Amino acid sequence: MTDRELLDELQYVLIEPPDQGDTWPSLIWTRDEVLEAVNGAIRTLYRHVHLYVGGVHLPVAAGATAVPLPERWLATVLVVWRDLSTTPPTRTPLGPVDSFEGDLAAPGWEVTPGLPLGYADLDTEQRTLRLVPTPAADGLAELLYVLVPPAVTGALPATDLPVAEEFIDGVKYATLGWLLRKVGRLVDPERAAYCERRAQLTETAAAILLGGWS
Repeated sequence: MTDRELLDELQYVLIEPPDQGDTWPSLIWTRDEVLEAVNGAIRTLYRHVHLYVGGVHLPVAAGATAVPLPERWLATVLVVWRDLSTTPPTRTPLGPVDSFEGDLAAPGWEVTPGLPLGYADLDTEQRTLRLVPTPAADGLAELLYVLVPPAVTGALPATDLPVAEEFIDGVKYATLGWLLRKVGRLVDPERAAYCERRAQLTETAAAILLGGWS
């Protein structure tokens, strides 16, 4: 399905004159709001089920307090620390932690370097990764991460949505759930909740298809 075909379907459901998303005469939503909802729905699906995953080795110097993440980073899947001070280099799987957990597990971790045991994603102006504790030796952060999907613009010519056909219903219903919760003349929490449940069903199905039964 293309982006403009999806926008057409959204217009039918929301009782807007279908023109592939170019205009929204009711003025309840703007075109930008609808596109924001579509892109948000796609990013959420990517993030929750790890739809498309990339890998990279990030060099980290001893004492580094911030490691820049890849430009297309959306969410971290797995981090392994490779300590280059040992022969052969040792590899340590790292778990996600926050500052509070770091303080409990390794008091003084910010100023006392050691072997990294965890990582924290820091969503600042520049996306960065913080190792906990600060590494005492040079190493590599082996990172698996969810890639940011291509943005849906609805422009001509139409382009295919960056999700498989099996998951498009989830994007559609997640978008509708967001739009129907907007405060206005057509705010409809009951229909929005139904749409959100349908989107969750797609996420569950996607997780099973990608990861298998367990």
